[in-house]
Amino acid sequence: MVIKTQIKKIFFCFIILGTVLCTQEKKCTVYFWHVMGGPIGKRLEQMIQEFNQQHPEGVIKSVQMGSYDALAQKLMGAIASNTPPTISQMYESWTDQFLKAGCLEPLQNFINSDSLFNIADFYPVFIEDNTFDSIIVTLPFNKSLPVFYYNATLFDSAGIAEFPKDWDEFRRVCERLKNYNIWPTSWPIDVWYFSSMLYQEGGELFDEQTKRPLFNSEAGKKVLEYLVNLIKDSLFYLNPGFQRQDEFLSRNVATIPASIVSWAFLKGRHKFNMRVAPFPMGKKKSIVIAGTNVGMFKRATLEQKQLAWKFIRWFLEPEQQVRWTIYSYYLPTRRSATELPEFKKFLSENPDYSKVIAQLDYARTEPRTKEWFTGRIYLNEALEEAMRLERTPDQALENAEKRFMVDLE
Repeated sequence: MVIKTQIKKIFFCFIILGTVLCTQEKKCTVYFWHVMGGPIGKRLEQMIQEFNQQHPEGVIKSVQMGSYDALAQKLMGAIASNTPPTISQMYESWTDQFLKAGCLEPLQNFINSDSLFNIADFYPVFIEDNTFDSIIVTLPFNKSLPVFYYNATLFDSAGIAEFPKDWDEFRRVCERLKNYNIWPTSWPIDVWYFSSMLYQEGGELFDEQTKRPLFNSEAGKKVLEYLVNLIKDSLFYLNPGFQRQDEFLSRNVATIPASIVSWAFLKGRHKFNMRVAPFPMGKKKSIVIAGTNVGMFKRATLEQKQLAWKFIRWFLEPEQQVRWTIYSYYLPTRRSATELPEFKKFLSENPDYSKVIAQLDYARTEPRTKEWFTGRIYLNEALEEAMRLERTPDQALENAEKRFMVDLE
């Protein structure tokens, strides 16, 4: 009898276990590929788990890819083998390529049938950034702007009342700061900063209609020459990657440009009065947004797509956007998010942040075509050649244009 009872218990356990496994297998699963790591990645994972608890009908599973290069390669491979995830972070040039290959499910299809999703609440630049051929294909995920972090304690000692508002003034301030035996500024080689300054001078990077590069222009040469002259005059310390942030914290550098997201990294680590300022302006008001968007792949089942849309919609709700911004310092994508009490409290604790958000009213994007993926590489190499004094700005930009044209033909 004892043996029979044990057999019955074991058999019953197998039934229960089998039922659980079947239930788990039948549960709708949406894979989300991204590159968010460190503390920000942990916060994203917490938000995903919270969503999953609120939506027991399915589960969002995040897959961290380590880097954008790795993500791009994995997505290309998955598309080639017809096994893409349901949703993923993606840059605009990737979106253009995936869309033209017929791989993406435009999010416009869900927006049109969701009367409660207020697309007009988003900052216009984010909608423009995600619109291809008049269709909203993706939606903003982690967006940022370039800003300047500066040692306000040193500025006070030098009698500099505020951070420069234009580039002529920026150079004059750098010349004054040099007298304090400190590097006035330190930058990496970055198309992002060059692009913002180019737009401010009335220049353009690329004609998306004619597929022709435009950065080799008088405006482009003027901007690059300005940067090169700062280097030649020992006002500008060329510094790779994030090393300049450590140099800034060590008081070896007075000002550094970086993403607004670096605020979360720098805050609390400085032993001086650190302030944050919007990017200086040129002839025109212009600034370039950066960061990725979230897109959905067509191969997913209807059930997966519906759950993925619920998650995207939830993540972009004003309340979630405020939580995301407070922790990561990424830009809120919707105007209504900035009106919530939690966000106003955040602004009171980070008063310089409001000046940065104001720039969204005249923010722009880099070219959003697949061709720019290559063009950006050539332009970055041109910036490096000129800023390392290997070629003149004219020679570097002309060479990059010629190489890009060969690829385009």
